[in-house]
Amino acid sequence: MKFLRSSCIVYLILFVSCAHTGFGPNGILFNKTKIGMYGTGKQGSLRSEACAHSYLGLISLGSASIEVLKAQSKINVVTETNWKTFSILGLYSNLCVEIYGD
Repeated sequence: MKFLRSSCIVYLILFVSCAHTGFGPNGILFNKTKIGMYGTGKQGSLRSEACAHSYLGLISLGSASIEVLKAQSKINVVTETNWKTFSILGLYSNLCVEIYGD
């Protein structure tokens, strides 16, 4: 029974991430990806990016919505959307949304 309890604790420490992006591939130790979500094939002249951050999976801050990005950058027509994710050791993670448009 003691071995089972120790094994469960080791599993939780090594394989369960407290803070993760919740999207795309997730690495246990480190994760950094860029995922193209939408594209029209046209080059946009304006770019905007916003991020949401998570600390230990307990606190989450930020707004990474496309509507916020459009408002802060004066983009009316979105031509490309990318999601960038980053996490390290389950302690910190972020998800950034990047848009291009006119």
